[in-house]
Amino acid sequence: MVTQPLFRRLLGTTIDGLPPVLREAHDSRIDQHWRGVAHVEASANPLARLLCRLMRLPAAGTAIPVRVRFERRGAAEHWHRDFAGRRYHSRLVERDGLMIERMGLATNIFRVSVEEGALRLDLIGFRFLGLPLPSALRPHCHAREHEDDGRYVFDVPIDLWPFGRIIRYVGRMERIDD
Repeated sequence: MVTQPLFRRLLGTTIDGLPPVLREAHDSRIDQHWRGVAHVEASANPLARLLCRLMRLPAAGTAIPVRVRFERRGAAEHWHRDFAGRRYHSRLVERDGLMIERMGLATNIFRVSVEEGALRLDLIGFRFLGLPLPSALRPHCHAREHEDDGRYVFDVPIDLWPFGRIIRYVGRMERIDD
């Protein structure tokens, strides 16, 4: 049984301030498929690239085909991402007003908000193998989603000391029916 959508629980009526395409993606009780293109900038540092590869994050490139499937399962959402064949999956739940994203061996803790009609996802905590990492050692991410010309636009920059920016992926998607 699907409960109230995850982002509705996180944001309450504030979600109503999002543009229609973001409400369609995040305030729905049904599974959805989205498709589009992305541009991925990745660090030239070999260790940073290896880390991104281990986390199955997208490879660098332009006009990369992207597909995302949002599945709603009870109180959780499952996001299945595919960037030109590089796939990764995460499970998202709400705990104490925060969004908890489990992605393999990593757990991301986000504060979710609406700012000027955009969705913000600010990483405020990180666990690896269940162990919390201090701010200086964890990734830093201030992701943003907004609507442009009726499309869902995402911008996900990730920084990590001592590498600086390890990856940033920006893209546009539209909902498809399969």
